[in-house]
Amino acid sequence: MLGWLELTENRPPRILSLFFWGAIGATVLVGAASFISENPLTWPPRSPLLVVGVLSTVLVCATWLVIPWTPAAPARRKAMTVVFLAGTLFAMLWGNFTAFVLMSLAIGNALIVLGVAAAFGYIALAALFHLVVSLANPAQTLMDAALNTSVALIQSGAVLLVFLALFEASRTARQTRRLYTELEEAHAELRHYADRVRELTVTEERARMARDMHDSVGHHLTVVNLGLQNARRFRRSRPEEAWQEVAEAQRLTEEALQDARRWVRALRPLRLEGQTVPEAMRRLTESLSGAGVDVGFTVSGVWPGLAQDVDTACYRAAQEGLTNALRHSGARRIDVSVRCGDSVVVSVCDDGRGAEAEAVRTGPGLRGLRGRIEALGGDMECLPQGALGGTELRVAFPVNAGAQAEVPQ
Repeated sequence: MLGWLELTENRPPRILSLFFWGAIGATVLVGAASFISENPLTWPPRSPLLVVGVLSTVLVCATWLVIPWTPAAPARRKAMTVVFLAGTLFAMLWGNFTAFVLMSLAIGNALIVLGVAAAFGYIALAALFHLVVSLANPAQTLMDAALNTSVALIQSGAVLLVFLALFEASRTARQTRRLYTELEEAHAELRHYADRVRELTVTEERARMARDMHDSVGHHLTVVNLGLQNARRFRRSRPEEAWQEVAEAQRLTEEALQDARRWVRALRPLRLEGQTVPEAMRRLTESLSGAGVDVGFTVSGVWPGLAQDVDTACYRAAQEGLTNALRHSGARRIDVSVRCGDSVVVSVCDDGRGAEAEAVRTGPGLRGLRGRIEALGGDMECLPQGALGGTELRVAFPVNAGAQAEVPQ
C-alpha cells in the first residue's frame, strides 16, 4: 500500500500515475467520440486553441515521464517541472475534467519540488488562465467565468491540502523505515555486545577461578608438602611427631578436597564458613604449626562489618602471603597481624631472604590478588624488605570498602 502513496526521487506515487494516465486516456476517448459525432465539446474542430490544447497535452505526457519528485533535484531537473506546469495550463483547453486532474497533479509536483510558494503561484496563474479562457469562450457569460474560477480556486486549495498530507505521510514513512533500519542495526549491535559480554564474563570467571584455586588449593598443597617433608625427616628420630605431621597433612588434604568439591559443585566464591576473618586467619596460622616455621598471629581492634568480597580478599591476602613465605623465603619466622580502625590492615611479614622486585611485580598470585583488592577499593603493597627483614605483604581496606558494588572474585 505504501508503494502506491510513497514519493521517490524520480517517480511519482503509483496512484498519481494512475490518475494522470487515466485522465489522459479518458480525454482522448471523449475527444475522439466528439469528433466522430461531429459535436465538439467546447471549441470548433479546427480552432487554434484546440490545437494548442492537444500539443500541450502531448508535452505534458512527455514531461510527466522525466519530472523530479524531490526538492533535492538539480536545477536542470527542476526546469522540467516548470515546463510541465506551463504545459498543464494550456492543456486545460481540453475541458473541465482534464483541467482538474492535470491542475491537481501540477499543484502537487510544484509543492514537492519547488515549495509552497511555487504551488500558490501556480494556483494563481491557473485561476487567471481559467478566467481568461472562460471569458474567451462565447458560450459562457461573465458570471459563469467567475463561478468557474471560484470553483477552481476552491478545488485547488483542497488539492493543496491533500498533497501536503501525502507529502507528510511519505516523509513519515521514510522516517519510519529509516528508524526501523537503525533499530535493526542497533539490535544486531546489541546482540554482538551481549555475546561479547558473555565472553568477558566467562573470561572473568575463569580468572576468578584461577585466583581462588591458587589461593585455596595451592595453599593447602604447599602446607601438605612441607608437613610430609617434616614427617620424612622425623620418621626415625621422632616418629610421634612424624605421625602428627602425617595426620595434619591428611586433614589439610581433606580440606583441599572439600574446596575442590565446592568448585565442581557450585563454582561460587569460597566462603569463610561462618567465621569472622580474624578467626579464619588464626585457624590458618595454627594449621602451619610443626611445619618448621614459627608462625605468629595478632589482632588489634574489632573487625568491622565489611562486604563479603572484602572479607574474602583479606583472608586470601593472608593466605597468599603465608604461601609465598613458606615456598620461597626460607624464613624461620612469619608474623600475621590484623589492625582494625578507620581502615583494616592485614600484614604478613617474614625474616627470610626477601624477594626480587621483578617477582613481586609479575608473580601470578600477587598480580591476581592486587587486581582483586584494587577492584574492591583497597590498596596492596609488597615490600621486598619488610619489618622482619624479609618480604612483607600489606593490604589495607577502608571500613566502607565494597559497600558501593561487589566485584566478582
